[in-house]
Amino acid sequence: MMPTIKAEFKKIFTTRSTYLLILIALVIIGIFSVYGEGFKDSANLLNSSHNHPIKAQLPLFIAGTITQIATFVGIFGGIIALLLITHEYRYNTITYTLTISNSRTKVLFSKVAAVLGFVFVYSVVMTAIGVGLIYVGLALSHNVMPHQDINYLTYLAKSVFYAEGYALAALLLGVLIRNQVGAFAALFVIPGPVEGLLSLMLRADSVYLPFMAISQVVQAPIIMNGHPAHPNNDTGYLSAPKGALVFLVYLVVGWAVAWYLFLRRDATKIT
Repeated sequence: MMPTIKAEFKKIFTTRSTYLLILIALVIIGIFSVYGEGFKDSANLLNSSHNHPIKAQLPLFIAGTITQIATFVGIFGGIIALLLITHEYRYNTITYTLTISNSRTKVLFSKVAAVLGFVFVYSVVMTAIGVGLIYVGLALSHNVMPHQDINYLTYLAKSVFYAEGYALAALLLGVLIRNQVGAFAALFVIPGPVEGLLSLMLRADSVYLPFMAISQVVQAPIIMNGHPAHPNNDTGYLSAPKGALVFLVYLVVGWAVAWYLFLRRDATKIT
């Protein structure tokens, strides 16, 4: 098993697109953290601090960046995970991978283990860099925020869970679709247009859709009338643990189907 897992890690780290995607993610997070949050948003909040509801949000300024940071980290982690499997189908190297191993289950488990391990380290580092660069932006802009009410461990855990969940969902789509273009389309169309259209019908039950459920994990904290509150919108609301649980149910069922098909389907046939 270990040689198979090591082989999957080697595929991740010997693919040039992995480093390119990490670099792009770092640039985007850097611009967002230093300029978008450290300079622009902090100045807007401080200039509006005479408004009591806005003033109440100032101690949650850093905590409120969780949605954007986790989204950036998760999307690029998902793309890297997707390429791990779709590159093999695109270049027809999946047959060699399956031939070398004595078990397709080992191959699939190794890919999941490699993605989990890589994305864990990647998401921890990128999230820490993102938060650190927000403070750099605040220092450079000379905008002084009040003491921040934030649990950094919870912030980090939510970002890591979102990135891991998004990566496993992307890998799942790659295993099911086995076509790089089709898997990429599904990864970006399902969370956006598809779930957006379904939300028009489901209304408050939209939070039980998979990607909307995981997005509840990284919802920014809100203060209303001096007390923590949740967003009041038409798509409903789930607490972070419930959102994580709903998403995990989808993930388990999806991977059960993917595992069965991975064992049964001819690896040489993409469609």
